[in-house]
Amino acid sequence: MDKKKETKTKTKSETQTPATQDADLVKHLQDEVAHWKDLALRNAAEVENIRKRCALDMQNTARYANKDFAKDILATMDNLESAIKHAKVEMGKSDKPCEPFFIGLLQGVELTHKQLEESLGKHAVRKMQDMNTVFNPDKHQVIQQVEDPSKTPGTIVEELQTGYMIGDRVLREAMVIVSK
Repeated sequence: MDKKKETKTKTKSETQTPATQDADLVKHLQDEVAHWKDLALRNAAEVENIRKRCALDMQNTARYANKDFAKDILATMDNLESAIKHAKVEMGKSDKPCEPFFIGLLQGVELTHKQLEESLGKHAVRKMQDMNTVFNPDKHQVIQQVEDPSKTPGTIVEELQTGYMIGDRVLREAMVIVSK
């Protein structure tokens, strides 16, 4: 009886022929090679994706690194624009010609404004062109609404403070008056 039990408990590998064992081993090794090859390809793709993300992050960091500085300069731009606007209004009120000193001063302020605007433009900072466009809450801050039957509701009718973009991002929202 013990011999019958022994024959029944033989393992699978003992009952297979050497050729079958070799074929199973080859199949197992091929499966393992395929697994490791797939894993290597996935890891290579992941490394490539990380490299691309890092390059994009570095590019964005370089592009928007001067954002805070540019935002600080906008107050200077506003003051220069206000000085130019005020000087032109005052010059227009007078019937007599302005003194050459004041004309030269205004021209100097205008040149300074233009140069500052060009410098900001070199760093991808530009004014938003908002007049007569539809209000966009991502780019505009509504200060007031006015009745204007000639405009569709939500159209910007006046800009109180210029908005600026840096690249494709809003640096400062424009303060606007819209029609209702």
